[in-house]
Amino acid sequence: MAQMVQMTTEQLQQLIEAVRISAANSAAQAAETVQTKSKGSFSNCPSRFGGQRDHEAVEEFITSIVTYKEIECISDEDALKGISLLFYGLASTWWQGVRKEAKSWNDVLALIRDHFSPTKPAYQIYMEIFEKKQEDSVAIDTFVCQKRALLAQLPDGRHDEETEIDLVYGLLNIKYRKHIARHDIKTFRELLEKGRIIEHNMMEDEDEQTGPVRGSKGTKRCTYCNFRGHTTEQCRKRKSAEDN
Repeated sequence: MAQMVQMTTEQLQQLIEAVRISAANSAAQAAETVQTKSKGSFSNCPSRFGGQRDHEAVEEFITSIVTYKEIECISDEDALKGISLLFYGLASTWWQGVRKEAKSWNDVLALIRDHFSPTKPAYQIYMEIFEKKQEDSVAIDTFVCQKRALLAQLPDGRHDEETEIDLVYGLLNIKYRKHIARHDIKTFRELLEKGRIIEHNMMEDEDEQTGPVRGSKGTKRCTYCNFRGHTTEQCRKRKSAEDN
């Protein structure tokens, strides 16, 4: 049979105080452990930059390291110290020369952009946009994505989405413009949805074609009657004329 333990009021208060202090110490240790674990560096970051002067490559690198820094809870001070781990080749040489100019993390990002991805003048961006039309082998998703990336480099507020669609629509392959009227689309999302349907239907048509199609490449053309599907030796019209 368990025996009852009698405690004075003073003893009870001492026990409560001891439990409280123990709990507080445990919480502090746990917080310190979490903080120690969360403190990271760029040593395990998979992104590296070699100094290529390409807008898309620079923005992809910056987005990657900014995201990694936030996930690993890297402080601005530690990020500034460890950013050199992510450079190699020309970028590493460049960083040795400009590192004293970087007083903060935002300075690092600004220096990378200014040197390897300087802002292009608007006229040059427009020239790149209209330089190429969509080729027959390029999917509509890829083409629109490339043109929108260029449009994003223009000054903010230069065009609304409707105007941007006007710019891109005229560059689409004729096989899309035949089936998609400009007034039927209001957003790029609608344009891509309709374009994917056209591509899917074209793939089905190609799969269903089992024999030679009139006008298709690779089929024989008769030099006498100018019709495809047979040769001059097989031409019935030629033989009929000879018989007559």
